Amino acid sequence: MLQKSLTKVGNSYALVLDRTLMDLVGITPDVPVTIQAKGDSLIISSSSTMTIDNAIDEVFQTHGEALRRLSR
Repeated sequence: MLQKSLTKVGNSYALVLDRTLMDLVGITPDVPVTIQAKGDSLIISSSSTMTIDNAIDEVFQTHGEALRRLSR
């Protein structure tokens, strides 16, 4: 379990997420997040609209050459 404190930002408070935690759950600064309140808990999840087609395109962009060599 990870314990964090809120940080005061102007008249509000922020929960600062470190890079390791963001990488673990796949959240980046440019991806919107969804926050749900359930009882006394907050659930923060990625709102990424990644489709299977987008995921396949990303895999081929990143590993296309290796996949082409493996297919021979």
